[in-house]
Amino acid sequence: MADYLGLLRELAAFDSPYFAFGSIAEAALLDGGLRRDHGDLDVVIPRGELEERLAQLHGLGFAPFTAYYEPRPGLPLVYGSTRGDLAVELSLLDHDAHGRPYCVLGAGDGPVAVFLPQDSFEWPSTIVASVPIHTLSPLALVHIGAAVTTTLAFGPARPKNIARQARLIDAFFPDADPAALEPRITTIT
Repeated sequence: MADYLGLLRELAAFDSPYFAFGSIAEAALLDGGLRRDHGDLDVVIPRGELEERLAQLHGLGFAPFTAYYEPRPGLPLVYGSTRGDLAVELSLLDHDAHGRPYCVLGAGDGPVAVFLPQDSFEWPSTIVASVPIHTLSPLALVHIGAAVTTTLAFGPARPKNIARQARLIDAFFPDADPAALEPRITTIT
């Protein structure tokens, strides 16, 4: 079994936090702990920090990272690497002229910008076995899940992802207007 909690402990030692999303973030927020079946650790970082983060992870023994997903030529969104049975995927975040964070996904008609909510990086750390886990905010997680489902960037939604999305909404936004749970998505020209 991969020791993602141990990896999160290592990452917590760096001054700039790594913000988790995906199954590890959802497990921390919804269950207060990690499961045994996590296939990787998904984190989001600003594109300008890529070289610094790659050096940090190389220092922790990760193999050289390779681009996994590139919806715009020359601007990968996801880089991945492994160390033994641990896998990390770095998703890169850009900012528009007003400083609003967004990521780019491929959609049927070309790439789109998916804007993250203002509170994306303001959620307090979740402590699991004395390890602080920085996650994107629940609203950011819901927006990302909705964007992936809407754009079909990674294929049709899988039942387990639909179930986790429903759990996030039930736990954090049971009475929310459904429109508030949809991200702003714009076409990139």
